[in-house]
Amino acid sequence: MTPPAVDASSADGVETPIAATLGLEAAAAAEWHAVVAGAGPAGASAAIRLARAGLRVLLVDRGSMPRPKVCGCCLSVAAVRELDGLELTDSPRGLPLELVDLGAGGRSARIPLPGGRVISREALDPALVRAAIKAGCHWLPQTTLEAVEDDGATAVTGRLLAADPGDAGGMDGRRIVRAGWFIVAAGLADAVRGGDAEGRRVAAGSRIGLGTLLGGGAADLPDGDLVMAVGRGGYCGLVRLADGRIDLAAAVDRTAVAAAGPAAAVLAILEESLGHARAAIIAAEIRRASFRATPPLTRAAPLVAGVAGRILRVGDAAGYVEPFTGEGIGWALASGRIAAASIVSGGGATDSVEVAARYRAAHAAHFGPLHARCRRVSLALRRPALVAAAVRAARAVPWVARRLVPTIIGAGPSPNVTPVS
Repeated sequence: MTPPAVDASSADGVETPIAATLGLEAAAAAEWHAVVAGAGPAGASAAIRLARAGLRVLLVDRGSMPRPKVCGCCLSVAAVRELDGLELTDSPRGLPLELVDLGAGGRSARIPLPGGRVISREALDPALVRAAIKAGCHWLPQTTLEAVEDDGATAVTGRLLAADPGDAGGMDGRRIVRAGWFIVAAGLADAVRGGDAEGRRVAAGSRIGLGTLLGGGAADLPDGDLVMAVGRGGYCGLVRLADGRIDLAAAVDRTAVAAAGPAAAVLAILEESLGHARAAIIAAEIRRASFRATPPLTRAAPLVAGVAGRILRVGDAAGYVEPFTGEGIGWALASGRIAAASIVSGGGATDSVEVAARYRAAHAAHFGPLHARCRRVSLALRRPALVAAAVRAARAVPWVARRLVPTIIGAGPSPNVTPVS
């Protein structure tokens, strides 16, 4: 197929929808080396690298681009490295992330955390999709991968469903596509049937994610400051985006949300951790906000599925641990990179057993230590008194603060700390 053209964003900086590069009928008629389901950072990262390696790649997503996401918009140092490794020609720069204001028990400590960035998903995700198209990948939005089957044959089959049945010329908008590999990057809400779906597990007591965007005047929050508030019911992050809006992302106990609703659950965390006075400034805006929610956060799923092992999961679809450390986007980008490298190093469509083994080993080597550390942090966060004690120590002894947050996220020590009331 002829490499697709790339849509550009509008002159005023507002993203225009990225048009499909082919229709569902054409996608079903083609033979693909790989079909990637899900155009978030994990799926797009894999698609970019596979297309650059010369493979015929189809990237599908149930939504369109740009789109809102329930997600923190902070990129850790590792995430910035992963993004830089993609060598995007039009990568969104966002804002530098300078420090974290960590609050618990009514006190907080401002801890320098240089090297990260703040980029909205409404800017990042379209940039990644455009890069995939530029690399030669075909793009099919508003199309869901309903099911995938690997019965040991040469190619894997998947059933795609178009949001608009008319786009598929009838048949309820469904078509079968064939590919050497299917990469499932459907996120926490992965509902793709087949591919060892019974192996997916949700951790007991797993929290859910809540997110919303607040107006720029909702809080006096300087550019580059990340407020992290830890309470008994979960934790909440607030950061200003490049367009002035404030992104709010939280991990909250499901019981708290069920009992009081998302706004009340978030406000309870902010009042407990930052004090009533600081929380009151933003309370009215939070009560008016429209929240989006995720499925339970901490979960696991089979990395490799199918008789021949030609179904690979990446990103959140492969497993996730609560996101306090701010490493989620970096993990997603790395997961796509590792999956693509495993396939490309095997020639794109050679011995699937070897490729699957390579992917499992590389994924475990990279993510095993990261997930173990994040689980320990997650357990500690269930004890807000412990976090409050750490904040008090950070205020009293600067070297504690210099190591506190960088140690939690696996970065180096910070040079300075300024305690605040």
